[in-house]
Amino acid sequence: MGGILGISNKIYTTLHEFNIISIFVRLLLAMFLSGMIGVDRGMRKKVIGVKTYMVLCIGATLVMMTGEYIHLYSNGAGTGDTARLGAQVVSGISFLGAGSIMVQGQRHVSGLTTAASLWSSACIGLAIGIGFYSGAILATVAILVVLRYSHFLDNYIQQHSNTYDVYMEFENEDKMATAIRKLKEIDINVSNVIIVKKKTKTPTVVVQATLEGAHWKAEHTVFREVRQMEGVISVEEI
Repeated sequence: MGGILGISNKIYTTLHEFNIISIFVRLLLAMFLSGMIGVDRGMRKKVIGVKTYMVLCIGATLVMMTGEYIHLYSNGAGTGDTARLGAQVVSGISFLGAGSIMVQGQRHVSGLTTAASLWSSACIGLAIGIGFYSGAILATVAILVVLRYSHFLDNYIQQHSNTYDVYMEFENEDKMATAIRKLKEIDINVSNVIIVKKKTKTPTVVVQATLEGAHWKAEHTVFREVRQMEGVISVEEI
């Protein structure tokens, strides 16, 4: 038993020291963990795939190891801030993540999860680079669980939400104002109203808006009450 413990302690010490073996293991682990996240994103047909995640995480790992190298082997050995280079990665990666975010229309934003996972991949690389293996591995598992299974929670939230982004068509502007006022009286608030299209040959008005119930109601109930309102021609969720 003592032999096994001795070997375990030696492996632990080797991996947490700065040497050629630990450098190899850290870079390999960075490739593996970031690759797992990249595979998940790639399987979901995201633009940023496995190669980007792996290169990013390897780079972040190298940056952190470079900070440790400077700290240990510069002329003033043992001095300096090891985390300074890592801090630049945390802030700098935001620009790369921003490139994956796209705004479509007035209210639809895509790419936020990809940007966040890119940033997290860089942070995993930093953790690996300084030898915080357990944190990097557990964080990877947590991220994969969120990316893989959070849609169940998203679906539950959507099904129990009482707020809807919609297109609404009214007979005219006066009927629109009256309908919005009457909907408020039955605890359905209409907000963020934007006139999308006003037909020139008819007084019909099409708007993009947000419907929000003051009290929870089933989705079909909310839309039925809106459609039955005088002056409302149609309502369709975006």
